[in-house]
Amino acid sequence: MPIYLRQGEQGAEIVWLAHWSIRETSEGARHFVGYSMETSSGRVSSKIFHLDRATRTAQTLSGRIYQLVGPSGHSVDAEYVFNTVAKDIGNGKPWRDVTAELIPDCQERKAVTADCEEMTLEAAARLLTLSRAYVKSLISDDKIPSRVGDGGVQWIPIAALTEYRTKMRAELETVLEAIMCESERPGPYGAGFPLHGKSGGDETE
Repeated sequence: MPIYLRQGEQGAEIVWLAHWSIRETSEGARHFVGYSMETSSGRVSSKIFHLDRATRTAQTLSGRIYQLVGPSGHSVDAEYVFNTVAKDIGNGKPWRDVTAELIPDCQERKAVTADCEEMTLEAAARLLTLSRAYVKSLISDDKIPSRVGDGGVQWIPIAALTEYRTKMRAELETVLEAIMCESERPGPYGAGFPLHGKSGGDETE
């Protein structure tokens, strides 16, 4: 069944989109329309806020990473979803197809992995919320495996990225727990002293 995932809903963090296009609302918001290879259904993304034309990877406001597969095109399922939601998203105003404007070579097929088990360096950096340079350093230090494909594009196994992110989150939680425990310890201020001056039996001069 065709689906449309709004921002904040549950779903795959990485979307491999075939027969894709980019549509723009009258207000300038851009969305992907295409066929999701994971769910075998049509899809309209939330607003695109980053697009790497060279590797055809992108990130939307939902936080999902999109990998565009093959040349641009149209899917019956995707068009059905688009026609269903376009009026609501675009406030009833016309949309424009801006695919060729944003990606001039959109009709050319770019080499991507067919098994959807790898992602580009750019997409990996966004998935981990790290800089490209830092991800490169992880590769150089053999903490994350990678390979160089056609056109010099660096590909990283998604399983390795997921494992590293889980480890990174666990380390962060450990640090936060240590900080919380430290903040809950009683401090030295006022230790051994009454809170409101001397007791009632003491005389003052």
